[in-house]
Amino acid sequence: MKVRRVAAVMLTTIGVALVAATPAGAVPATIYVATTGLAGNPGRDCHTAAFSTISSAVAAASPGDTIIVCPGVYHEDVIVNKALHLIGHDVTIDASGLENAMQIVASNVAVNGFTFVNANGEGLLAGVDSEADFHLLPQPPVLTNITVFYVAAIDNNKGFNGTENGNCKYPGDCGGGIHFNGVQNSSIQLAYVIRNADGILLTDDYAPTAHNLIERNAVNDNTKECGIVLAAHNPGAVSTVTNADGSMSATGRNPDVGGVYDNEIRFNITLRNGTATAPPEFGSGGSGSGIGIFGSGPGTGAYDNITEANYMQGNGLAGFTIHAHHPGGEDVNGNQVINNVFDTNNVGGDAFDGGVKNFETTGIAVYSVPPTSMTISGNTIRNNAIGIWLTNTVTAAGLETNTFQSVTTPIVVQPAN
Repeated sequence: MKVRRVAAVMLTTIGVALVAATPAGAVPATIYVATTGLAGNPGRDCHTAAFSTISSAVAAASPGDTIIVCPGVYHEDVIVNKALHLIGHDVTIDASGLENAMQIVASNVAVNGFTFVNANGEGLLAGVDSEADFHLLPQPPVLTNITVFYVAAIDNNKGFNGTENGNCKYPGDCGGGIHFNGVQNSSIQLAYVIRNADGILLTDDYAPTAHNLIERNAVNDNTKECGIVLAAHNPGAVSTVTNADGSMSATGRNPDVGGVYDNEIRFNITLRNGTATAPPEFGSGGSGSGIGIFGSGPGTGAYDNITEANYMQGNGLAGFTIHAHHPGGEDVNGNQVINNVFDTNNVGGDAFDGGVKNFETTGIAVYSVPPTSMTISGNTIRNNAIGIWLTNTVTAAGLETNTFQSVTTPIVVQPAN
């Protein structure tokens, strides 16, 4: 019943977005794509489809149209550059040898019913993955009202070779099975995301990623990186000053420039992510968490996000993890970790920084060099050596409200370095 209610809400949202995107006086069309499609066909259904590729149908469509893709396997890198609703019926986009299976570079786009496989880069990308593609985006480069519903992303990020020189556009890890980069007021729901590098990835390389809903997804066995990760990359997201001793301090947020903030991560299952061994420069522990929030340097911010009612088990790092390694200028404040369930996690161990390590199984781990305030409350943590691992720079409200079952040491507090 809950799934049906979510579906009804999503279909209503999709309808509103597409009506808003349809030019005044225009009548939205329905366009059919089939592997047997032929130009000149009447295009009334799958048997009479006039298009044999999704890309050709997108090129012919007008904003507000619906594209129905009939069963089959399509070998494409589809770029969606206008407001459309794409519906797949038993459809696989096999992007073997291509960068992405689908890339969205327009607002008011809805995608459901597709399986994205074998991309060199990402299964589904909303935004861009390199400065070379920046011209594809509107100005300012923020996408809104992207609805991703009932899709699968499997075995993508093929170009990732474990170094910064992977064979893909997105640096470092080739991105995720599903990636929002500069996306706001959008959602990913009921997705099945397995065997990619990262599973679901939210970043702010070119614009803020905020006010999104990541809900009721199964994100499993993305062994090289995290299951669901909110990674702050934009060095302009937070203003900084350099102190007399050479350290840096954050002085304010710039939410119109960058930041990964005000996102809701709810009712997801994340299992066995990040279990590959991290490279030696990262301590050779686990390579990813079930759900993670990460700063990447001075001026970056991943703040005020909610992680609620998720289930995490068997991940390489702690089930929920925050890393903020720089002594000033990173903002990971205001995040909430509430009412989740954690079974055994940190199965690979975590070498945080500065000689600090934790190689015992752990439910939640927050490593922050700059002082950080957040909420950790109402969680159930079981079958771990450590329940909650914190640096002494972290002020966490609600610690007394968590439940520990078969946990040797409920809370550990340790200096950051």
